[in-house]
Amino acid sequence: MSRPTVAVKLFINKEKKRVLFAESDKDFVDILFSFLTLPLGTIIRLFNRQSEIWCLDELYRSVESLGEEHFQTKDCKAMLLRPVNAAALHCDRLKVKVDDADLTAIYVCARYGACDERYFSTVRDVTCRCGGWKFIITDDLQVAPSSTSLMFFLMDKLVLHEQLNIKEEVLHLNSNKIISLLRRALLSKHPLTGLYFDVAITPIGASSYQLPHTLFAPQAIEAEPKFKPISIRLVQTKDNSSVLYAEVKQDLVDLLFGLLCIPVGSVTKTYSQLSPNGCLDNLYKSVNGAGCVKEDCRSLLLCPKLAPFFGCSSNVLQVEELPWRCHNSPRSLYEMNPKSPKRGDEASYGAYVNGGSINFMVTDDLHIVDFSLAKSLQAIRAAKIPKGKLVEKELTLDKTQVLKLLRAAMVTRNALSSVFLPPIPKKSVTTNAATPRQHQL
Repeated sequence: MSRPTVAVKLFINKEKKRVLFAESDKDFVDILFSFLTLPLGTIIRLFNRQSEIWCLDELYRSVESLGEEHFQTKDCKAMLLRPVNAAALHCDRLKVKVDDADLTAIYVCARYGACDERYFSTVRDVTCRCGGWKFIITDDLQVAPSSTSLMFFLMDKLVLHEQLNIKEEVLHLNSNKIISLLRRALLSKHPLTGLYFDVAITPIGASSYQLPHTLFAPQAIEAEPKFKPISIRLVQTKDNSSVLYAEVKQDLVDLLFGLLCIPVGSVTKTYSQLSPNGCLDNLYKSVNGAGCVKEDCRSLLLCPKLAPFFGCSSNVLQVEELPWRCHNSPRSLYEMNPKSPKRGDEASYGAYVNGGSINFMVTDDLHIVDFSLAKSLQAIRAAKIPKGKLVEKELTLDKTQVLKLLRAAMVTRNALSSVFLPPIPKKSVTTNAATPRQHQL
């Protein structure tokens, strides 16, 4: 059986090997906008832990490698590795699906009928107890309804003229091509050109420690009544050149792991964009454009929610969680919290990670393991830094610092250094009128 496809017409300047813009109906635009509902962990899984979204691949691998004993239940691990999309019902109607998971399935006890428990879950193997408009999509994924004024604007912006050799070509994109487009949208400003001409995606190189000054929207730091300051112990060089690792407790690990369940649109709402190298933020801005999205669907894309029970212990990103459901079947079923070790105590468990006395070690690129003296010694030896040049610092993180750390996870591979070390001063260049300035090659 052939796989479903969606059609999009590209307008191509073959001389410059550039896609100028595309035209499509709502099916393709719905798929593009659905990117905003994807949890970050789903993106990491789709790209087989090679998304190159800085520290997120390491966070995902950390969840995979940590033993089940470090989580509230074994189902917590499954939730983080395959987070449920809260917009699943909408995404399931897409002509071509991005996520290969069964988005609308619910799971009940294998002994359903004989079992006295009346619960269901969206987590597999959980332990029992709009219109015909045409749209223009630019190469950097800005979306707007087709119109003469828009065409004139594009002619001026792209320096188009009547004699320009523009080729029109209709592509039929299957799920693999759509996933490739998603990857390019994360890492490139020209995803349509890259898709059509099969341009190699340039790997992201090393990143500066410094985060941008406008890190998140002002409303992101509103009071969060459940937030409690987080204590960590940082091991770094005395000269502030690098961080080796942080010794932390369950609270910070739970926040970092919980990032995998946050939808792209919620990240964009807080930080204005997901990846500075990509262009998914243009999709987010296009949602507010006239005629692009039905009014009752805007909040679904601009403020995508978490599926029931997929929030973590502290809602610092202020992403709303859908209420749990009652499923009408021959007998009433109540949605189960997979985090709850004791069925029937559904509301009490918000954390993925077990509390208690155990500590965790978080490296600069946010790889997380359970702490031990052997692993600490191994990290110091691997860094090849003498013990005398290291210092230990105790820090208490407020909400602003936690928001910075979550943002750093998405924009640099040196997340701890970028947040907790002083900014690297820019070297000033002084000139001497009597001496010609030297140039270094």
